[in-house]
Amino acid sequence: MIRVALLVIVALVAAPLASAQKAIKGDWISLGDVAPVTGDAAGILIGSAPPLGQTLALDPAFVVSVAKKNGIILAIPLDQPIMVTRANSGSAPQAKAANPARQANPAPQIGSTNGAPAQVLIFARDVARGQKLSDADLGWADPADARNPRALMDPTLALGMETKRALKSGQPVLAMDLKQPSLVRKGEQVKLVYASQGLLLTVQGVAQGDAAKGESVRVLNTYSKRTVDAVADADGIATVSRN
Repeated sequence: MIRVALLVIVALVAAPLASAQKAIKGDWISLGDVAPVTGDAAGILIGSAPPLGQTLALDPAFVVSVAKKNGIILAIPLDQPIMVTRANSGSAPQAKAANPARQANPAPQIGSTNGAPAQVLIFARDVARGQKLSDADLGWADPADARNPRALMDPTLALGMETKRALKSGQPVLAMDLKQPSLVRKGEQVKLVYASQGLLLTVQGVAQGDAAKGESVRVLNTYSKRTVDAVADADGIATVSRN
C-alpha cells in the first residue's frame, strides 16, 4: 500500500520574538512551547531546558530545521532569537520531564553549574534494523556507563532517524548507527513516476534497494519488466527524469 507523507504547513504571526518570553516548567523544550502547533507536533523535542530561573536564547533557524525534519514547515522571522525562560519553583522539587516516556530516566546535566559532565543518549529498549526512532526509544546514562565517547548528547540528532542495524537496550546512541529514514524499501511496491518536459507518467514498480529522500534507487518497472534508476521523492514514490 502506497503511503503518502503529509506535509503540515504552520504559519506563525510575524511579531518580534526577542521581547516575548516563552515560559516552560519541564526539563525539555518542545515545539509546542515555542510555536503555535497542536497535536503530535507539539510534543516534538527541541532540546534541553535552561536551569531553573534562567533564560535560554534559541536560534529560530534551528527550531525551523528541527520542525522540517519532522515534516512541519514553520514560517517565522529568523533575525530574532526565541527567548525561553524556565520558571523558578523556589524550594519546590524540580518538575518532571514533560514527556511521560522520559519520567523514569534522569534528566541530562546540560548547563550544570557543578562541572559535572552532560549525560549521553542510550537506547531505552531493543530496536530493530530500519526502525524510526521515537522519544520512547531513547534514555540517558552517565558517560562512564555508556563507555563510548562518541555517544550522542542531543536527542534532536536521533529522533526521527532510522537505525542501520539491530541495537540492544542500554547501548549508546551513535551517529554511525543512524541514517535518514528510508522512503523506499527493498522489495516493496513503489509508485514510479516518469517526468519528461512537463509530462508525467505513473506506473507500479518494485524497489531493488532502500533509499532516503533524494537518494538513487534501482526500481523494477512491473509493466515493462525493465529495471531503471530513480530518485526517492516521498514515501513510496520514486521519480525517473527524462530530459
